[in-house]
Amino acid sequence: MRRLHTWFRGEPAEPLIFRDFLREDRARAVAAAIREFDVWSRCATTYHGTEGHAEIAEAEWPDHPDRAARHFVARPLSRVLEPDVLSEERRTALEQFLAFAVVSGPLRAWLSVGAGVELEARTSVEFAAYQASDEIRPHQDLLPGRVMAVNFYLDETYTRGSGARLGYRNEEGEEFFVDPLFNTFSVIPIREKCWHWVEPFQGDGVGRYTVSIGQHRALG
Repeated sequence: MRRLHTWFRGEPAEPLIFRDFLREDRARAVAAAIREFDVWSRCATTYHGTEGHAEIAEAEWPDHPDRAARHFVARPLSRVLEPDVLSEERRTALEQFLAFAVVSGPLRAWLSVGAGVELEARTSVEFAAYQASDEIRPHQDLLPGRVMAVNFYLDETYTRGSGARLGYRNEEGEEFFVDPLFNTFSVIPIREKCWHWVEPFQGDGVGRYTVSIGQHRALG
């Protein structure tokens, strides 16, 4: 808790990284469930102002002046929780993970107490995966009330040197990079003068399976 509080209040900002964050068997079970998703689709987006983005045809993305992100996204996520889509074992692992990270609030409560800021139940959740040259370009995520972005990295085959590191530049221009090694949990503060991005993926096939969750300060 002390580490989390010091990090959130600290200046200049930097990412907070926890290796082997989930219990090993649970991390592997969730990773296996994610690989079984049948809802992966390509998603290419452009930035639209400082907060929004718009989806475009992937063929337009490489030369677009406002390109934002390109990778696979699992959508609609609700489908993978329907009966007979995943095996019972896989679905149970995924439901337990979502209960911990999103629905029931244990993760949010830990972040709230540790950082000393009340976080609301509203979140944005995205399951993403990458193939060669996929990336997210520098952006800020200055959405109303957003104070943190968290990522679970769940690709057991990822190795250092495969690209797709999380990049973070703080208010003093210092840059930090997080290797998305399996069962790593990263948290970055969202601040007006800070930027973050994902470097191009250089691995073979599809990888860097990631669950990204936005955290918002309770308003009012």
